[in-house]
Amino acid sequence: MKKRQVIILATAALVFSLVAAASAALLTPRPGFPGTKAILDHPLINESVVSRKGTVIYFSASSCPACMLQDVSMDAAYSEYSQQVNFVYLRYSQELAGVFQDWSVIKVPTSIFIDKDGIVVSRHDGTYLDAEDLKKEIARIK
Repeated sequence: MKKRQVIILATAALVFSLVAAASAALLTPRPGFPGTKAILDHPLINESVVSRKGTVIYFSASSCPACMLQDVSMDAAYSEYSQQVNFVYLRYSQELAGVFQDWSVIKVPTSIFIDKDGIVVSRHDGTYLDAEDLKKEIARIK
């Protein structure tokens, strides 16, 4: 009887530790998502983030209709806010595939907002942001 109790307790302890480890992995933010440091895997990103100004990283693709709309509002935001925050525009290409992968970009347009300390404040995957939305997000990183 004692042997059975020991086996049950050992099994329960193993299951508990596996559940705890899986929970910790799921709760730990992935790099490039809110609450994490910016990934400095491209010279333009590195230069922008280390400048100690807020940074907007915009991931796009030439075959994306929503990106064409986002380009217009992003260009307007750049004209208005480029003295206050940095803008990094990355259009998908084979040369940039690794950067897109590092940042876990699977939908475009993706806009990532990083504060002056290099921390990702917000991220919008596959979402069009109009001028008002961009203004609100930029205000958070200035």
